[in-house]
Amino acid sequence: MMRTVPARTGLWLAFVSLGFAGTAAGAAAQDDVTFTGDVAPILYESCVRCHRPGEVSPMALRTYEETRPWANAIKESVRTRQMPPWFADPAYGTFANDPSLSEEEIDTIVRWVDNGVREGDPADLPELPQFVLGWQLGEPDFIIALPEVSVPADGPDYFPNLNVTVDLPEDRWVRAIEVRPSAREVAHHIVLFSSPGGAGRSGFFNVLAVWAVGTPPTVYADGMGRWLRNGQTINTNMHYHPNGTAATDQARIGFYFGEGELKKEITAALPGNMTFEIPARAPNHEVTASYIIDQDISVVSFFPHMHLRGNDMRLTALFPGGRRETLLNIPGYSFNWQLFYYPETLVSLPKGTRIDIVAHYDNSESNPTNPDHTRSVGFGLQSTDEMMFGMFEFIADEGVSPKPTSNRSRIDALLSTLPGDSAYRVQLQMGRRTVSTALHLPREGQGTWYVPMQRQLMTLSATDIAWNGNEYRFNVQMRLGPIGGNFVVSGTVSEDGTIRGDFESDGAGTVPFSAFEGVRTGAAP
Repeated sequence: MMRTVPARTGLWLAFVSLGFAGTAAGAAAQDDVTFTGDVAPILYESCVRCHRPGEVSPMALRTYEETRPWANAIKESVRTRQMPPWFADPAYGTFANDPSLSEEEIDTIVRWVDNGVREGDPADLPELPQFVLGWQLGEPDFIIALPEVSVPADGPDYFPNLNVTVDLPEDRWVRAIEVRPSAREVAHHIVLFSSPGGAGRSGFFNVLAVWAVGTPPTVYADGMGRWLRNGQTINTNMHYHPNGTAATDQARIGFYFGEGELKKEITAALPGNMTFEIPARAPNHEVTASYIIDQDISVVSFFPHMHLRGNDMRLTALFPGGRRETLLNIPGYSFNWQLFYYPETLVSLPKGTRIDIVAHYDNSESNPTNPDHTRSVGFGLQSTDEMMFGMFEFIADEGVSPKPTSNRSRIDALLSTLPGDSAYRVQLQMGRRTVSTALHLPREGQGTWYVPMQRQLMTLSATDIAWNGNEYRFNVQMRLGPIGGNFVVSGTVSEDGTIRGDFESDGAGTVPFSAFEGVRTGAAP
């Protein structure tokens, strides 16, 4: 699976701050690099898809006259690899949609600027690429027009979040999806969720498509796609930035039907954390999440997502047997560019694999994009709130469609990979609700409590574990929305493997659960 990804070379703030290029210095240097013969081919291949009138970049780079005033800024942006925008650490994985310039291309642009920004022979200028106006993938087979959205001139970010029902004569599978807002000057993102037939039946947060700056139309590999079913609901998460001028947007969703039989259905999982709190002024606060694979799958894309305080995110696979592998590392996250990352080779993850997601946030005054360093911040929809998701799209290794998932199936898969003498299936009672959890409580070292919450699997560190015969005691921090805090957990393990325990608050939080009981999954230590 892949998206035809446009490389982008415009960063407005960088360009404005760097100003105009000089032309006299170095003009006499002995270097034959020219715009027409050397630089234009690079721009045409990697830049002008966005750097042209009507697209998201604020300046065009199609001709020498358009490009010359921005030469110094272009040099600095490519030299520091700010442009084209790409944030994956090259030490981990190779991605099919990596738009990065080669060292040779960067050197060509640098030498062109340093040696006098020569135009060259107009006859050497390559033919300007031709771009499709309107639908980038051509006229869709089926279009859904969302209701119009009136975006006020001023005020906070606006989230209309509309829902539509699909009206089709018959169910069809789709090979491509394109989302087109009409007022891109105020649109930040549009995320489509499929239900039912997605989250309603499968147990997955089935993200159907994403539009944002830097996110091109979705084009699936041959034989792969999504189901579009008559009567299903498409839920939207829509985000608009008021920019001082009132605007009206009507987004349209274009679907391109596949032919023949669907060979592999694409499904999306949305692991993350929605219960965190980032303290005020914290410069490098860590938030973690985990996701358990409960069937053999192959990952076709990754989509990390944070907001303005996001610093970095790493996705690591812990395979059955203990081997670890970093799947994606984003050392310098940017909220301005919402990018998918497509591995050149599908990533195989067998049943029982645990994906660990670790993200860091800068809520200090040294973060220039921080809306307010004086307040703590948690999960929320506004850009001034925060999010932590490591979405990935995948196919099942066996059969056409992934099997339905549930908290129970993920807990079962997790427990099958933990040491049986220190793994417990524990039922927590939260009011009238029973939550099935997995507790890894070793005799030595740190343990982990895996607690499903809102289809996410929270990984809570069990620290300072102390055993006295069959009696145990450890510390754990639980935050479940408005309740939670630091707790001491103590109890006993019987000879038959039954574990019992209770929570004691450290005085700063409300105990979310009552006394609990569970059973060890393997033999006694």
